[in-house]
Amino acid sequence: MSVITLTTDFGLRDPDLGYLKSLILQVLPNANLIDISHASLPFDPDEAIYIVKNALQGFPKGTIHWVGMDSETHIDNRPILIVNHQHFYLANDNGIITAALSGTDFKVFALPFSKPGVFMEAHLEVLRRLSKGVMPDDFAQITQDYKTLKLSKPLLRYDDKTQKVALVTPKVIYNDNYGNAIFNLSRDEFEKWRDGRKFSIKLRHYEINEISQTYWPEHQTGVVTTAGTMYARFNHFGYLEIFIYKSNRKSGGADTLLSLHKNQIVNIVFES
Repeated sequence: MSVITLTTDFGLRDPDLGYLKSLILQVLPNANLIDISHASLPFDPDEAIYIVKNALQGFPKGTIHWVGMDSETHIDNRPILIVNHQHFYLANDNGIITAALSGTDFKVFALPFSKPGVFMEAHLEVLRRLSKGVMPDDFAQITQDYKTLKLSKPLLRYDDKTQKVALVTPKVIYNDNYGNAIFNLSRDEFEKWRDGRKFSIKLRHYEINEISQTYWPEHQTGVVTTAGTMYARFNHFGYLEIFIYKSNRKSGGADTLLSLHKNQIVNIVFES
C-alpha cells in the first residue's frame, strides 16, 4: 500500500483538498493518505519550509510526499519531482522543498505539463508511474535549473571591542496551535553566538534569562509554575520558542497576549 502524505495551504473549508484526494484515489484506490497540514499561511515561504522540513523526513522509505503549496502550475512554477533518500516529493518549482532539504543529497526531475492551470495533472501522472514501479530516471530528466529559498536569518550585532555577537534579533516564523511563537533561531546558532555567556531575551518590558527544558518548568526548577507565566525553550525541532504555560486559544497564548505574531521580533542580549 502506497503511503502518500499531503501538505497543502488549501485549508479545510474549501473543496480543493477533497477534490485532490479523489484524484489520487482514482489513480491509487488503496493509497494510505496521511494529512500533515493544510492550514499554513498561503505564499509564506518561512512557514511552508518550517512545516515541510520538520514533518516529513521521518516517514518510511518509499513514501510519496505531495506538497501543494503555491500549487498552480505555470511556466514560472513548473511541476517537479524531488528524490531524497528514497523519498519522493511532488511539488512545483517554488523553492520550498529544496530549501527544506538543504544540506542533504537530492535529485530534481523536471516534469512535462500540457498547459497552465490544469489541477495537478503532471503530479498525478507521476503517481501512476511510481505505483507501477517505474523509476524517475525512466520518465523524467534530471535538472539543475531549479529554485531554492532560504529560511530568513536573525539579525546580528557585534561588540566593537570583543568582536563577539552582542545582540541577536530573531523573528517569529510560525505560531502553533497553542499560540506559541517559534523563531528563526536554532539551538546550535544560539549556543554558538552565546559562547557560554549569560543572556537576556527582551520583549518590551518582559525579560527571560533562562531556557526551559520542557513545557513544564516546575519539573526542571522545583518552583511551582502558575498558568500564564512566560517561558522560552528550544522545541523538539530545535527552534527557539516562547510560550505561556498552559495557554490555549481561549485564554490566549504568546501570539495574542504577548503580540508575538508572525514576523514580530525579540532582542537577545549577551553579556559583554
